[in-house]
Amino acid sequence: MEIYTFLENPDRHWQLLGRRLQPLRPYDGERSQVRLRGPLGIHRTLWIRMAVSDPPHELVGRVEAGGGTTIGTVRWEIREHTASSSVTLTARTEVAAWLDRLLLVCGGAHWLRRSLEVTLRALDERLAPD
Repeated sequence: MEIYTFLENPDRHWQLLGRRLQPLRPYDGERSQVRLRGPLGIHRTLWIRMAVSDPPHELVGRVEAGGGTTIGTVRWEIREHTASSSVTLTARTEVAAWLDRLLLVCGGAHWLRRSLEVTLRALDERLAPD
């Protein structure tokens, strides 16, 4: 399956994060809701909206937590090469409530980076040719 085709359905993203993410409401064409599960039982409920869809190169989601007090973006960039593709996944916090800033400083940023790495490895395994 082509990378963009797999990723254009946001509900498939949750399959890549395993236990770190619990789907709460499936994508309804506008947004979805998930619970991000961190270490020590810490969790955040997120609303995710598709913000940019530029087939077959880019997908961007807007993420809100805490009733909109924390806002960020998740970006998938897909580059096609002659015999393969490369995918970059980034997450940026644009506005963070005090609790989320504290969580990011106390190890949450590292945990999120590792989660992005886990997601990219899972995507590679999922779409690798047999």
